[in-house]
Amino acid sequence: MCKMRRGLHAAVVSAIVLFLSAGGVHAQERGLIWSPAKNSDQSYSARIGAKLPVETPIRAGLEMGMVGSEGGALVDTPVKFWGNITLLSSNLPGAKIASDVAVLMNALTGSSAWTVTTSQKRIATADLDLEANRNMTIRYDGTAQQWSGLDVSQSLRLTRSQTGTAFVLTGATRDTFDEFESSVAVEQKFGKNFTVTGQINQNDEDRFRPSVNARYSIRW
Repeated sequence: MCKMRRGLHAAVVSAIVLFLSAGGVHAQERGLIWSPAKNSDQSYSARIGAKLPVETPIRAGLEMGMVGSEGGALVDTPVKFWGNITLLSSNLPGAKIASDVAVLMNALTGSSAWTVTTSQKRIATADLDLEANRNMTIRYDGTAQQWSGLDVSQSLRLTRSQTGTAFVLTGATRDTFDEFESSVAVEQKFGKNFTVTGQINQNDEDRFRPSVNARYSIRW
């Protein structure tokens, strides 16, 4: 069993290295999805797949990763199946609406997460833009062979386009309503790259946590 697991880990690592070396070439091919990511200092993943040529946009493939210890030793090489179906994608004058269903399943244990995402952006008035997002995730434990939890989150953002000031409300519940957190925030943009945010968070223990942070970003 140990030899089989080491062999599987070696095959996954080899596949990741192969895709990393060939990604620059194949990522340009039509319909191919290639999305490497650094999740942390010790965790990397690469999502590969394809867009299926059907009327309803469907994307599916594999997500392979490597997790190491602080000392550099290989701890885990997770392999997951992923899929995404676009239920609604509409661009209307002054409004953009989208809805997707995504699934992520562990190839070895059968544990999975099913997520429904809806989002909409609207021009509320001549000065105000409205953005609303909602996510609902149902988790399944493949080892116990039972549903293991429900997570729900939603956010509402009201932005004044002329000044870059935004008022944001968020709420989230995890583990089938065992944990709850909400926040109220005000964001102010200074130019294209600098944003200051003042925020108050509240969790299920009724503790208020005020915070202020600044973010500077450059894209090229």
